[in-house]
Amino acid sequence: MIKLTLTKDHLKLLPFILISNDDDNKIEIDKHVLLSIHSSLLDDVSLILGLRDKAIEKTENDAYGRAFPDEIEAYMLDVYNYVKDNLYYIETLIHQFSIKGGLTEGTYQSDENYLFWEKI
Repeated sequence: MIKLTLTKDHLKLLPFILISNDDDNKIEIDKHVLLSIHSSLLDDVSLILGLRDKAIEKTENDAYGRAFPDEIEAYMLDVYNYVKDNLYYIETLIHQFSIKGGLTEGTYQSDENYLFWEKI
């Protein structure tokens, strides 16, 4: 069994996933450029999660974007990486739950072979 737990912050990232349609036969998501905002990763995630006010003062013009206290940075990267690392499963969830009112916070499980998800 596969289990995924999605929090409110995981769900906040999903509308900003960059989907490319460069080919008539393919729709792609590049996990190296996952978000559609295109500033620095932490700037993007902080904006989406509403954590931009947690940035260290006077770092907004830094070459690599705003800096954040270690615990805030670690949290944002954990949320981002969980979505990135589970993107295939999350996409299957999005499609299956589109007729069930969409994804909500919670834990989902599926048999690894069939990927028929249920919320538990």
